[in-house]
Amino acid sequence: MKGTFLNVIRPFFKYLFILILLGSVFSYAMFQGGFVSWFLFYSVTTVLLYTVVVAILPFKVRGIERILSKETVHSGEDVDVTVIIHKRRFQPFFFVRIQDAAPELLRRVESSALFFFSFQRQLVFSYTIPEVRRGAHSFGNVTLVIGDLFGLFERRVTQKCETTVLVYPRVRKLKAVPSSGSPRQLEGIRASQSYQEDRSLAGVRQYVPGDRLTSIDWKQSARLTNLMTKEFESFQGEGVLIAFDSFLSKSSKESFEHAVELTASLMTEFAKGQSTLRLAVRSQDFVSFDVRGKSLAAGLKLLAQVEPNSKPLPTIHRIYREWQGMHVYFVCAELDKQTVLACKTILEQKGFVSICMVSNADPVMVNELEKMGITVYVLENE
Repeated sequence: MKGTFLNVIRPFFKYLFILILLGSVFSYAMFQGGFVSWFLFYSVTTVLLYTVVVAILPFKVRGIERILSKETVHSGEDVDVTVIIHKRRFQPFFFVRIQDAAPELLRRVESSALFFFSFQRQLVFSYTIPEVRRGAHSFGNVTLVIGDLFGLFERRVTQKCETTVLVYPRVRKLKAVPSSGSPRQLEGIRASQSYQEDRSLAGVRQYVPGDRLTSIDWKQSARLTNLMTKEFESFQGEGVLIAFDSFLSKSSKESFEHAVELTASLMTEFAKGQSTLRLAVRSQDFVSFDVRGKSLAAGLKLLAQVEPNSKPLPTIHRIYREWQGMHVYFVCAELDKQTVLACKTILEQKGFVSICMVSNADPVMVNELEKMGITVYVLENE
């Protein structure tokens, strides 16, 4: 209650100060006399009147621009931000402090500037954000604080100027690129057009969890009293697939970022020589698409927004069926039992699996994977 009362009467103290100052200077001029005394009185009166006029008149902004030095930003790079305030040429003000609302994750520098009286139509200032982090970052509004020489009046104006910058993961050159698997998968001989195209029936086999229900042979299942799945001679999924698992439990956030960068580096490297390359990223669920030409940017955009997932990799998933016949390069920040079981399911779907990591994993799990015929690569950057 006391604080509210002080806020109400505070403006009256400002006007009281002005009256006391004017009275003091006027009294000094009356009793002292002379040119200097009256010159001081008229000078102070002029400045105070100008202060009141500036405080009353609104500070109008014609527009605000925020310009980034780079259109495509990768993690670890420096970004220069330029803020331009468009105002009227004869807009009166003593000083104005401009504060740019930089994103929380990038707010490591001073993003404000102070301008004194100027007739320029534009107020421009710049600042640099060093070593930006991967992700989607949104700049907020721009705040202008207008004040006077005595600090009596202060007005705050907020202008909308929303800007979103997408920081892609850093693409590094790998010291060694894995080359396991059959030449057919590594060369990506067959390019997939659609996962719904007709295929020649080659036979049936026992149902494996994760198989499509549309592939079940109901007649054979009824005759053998066991679920049977149709086998086809050709699969549209032949080629190379890079799968990223966002599961993070024991490893650090830094290890997760390195795993994202490894995925981007592998995708960029394989895209140079593969006619068929797919990317699958697990956030809440798997998102996958073909990587061809301009789709490389779409893959980087997807990796830029992926966040750590506390849920382990599902042992059975419908997407594993689509990976049939492909060489799957599985990138993860850490290995657990669920990852081993998921790899086993992919192998049962007649896929080829290689694990790619940026740090050494549990030797017991690595040994278990190698017994299944899965190679674990620890890849380093140059």
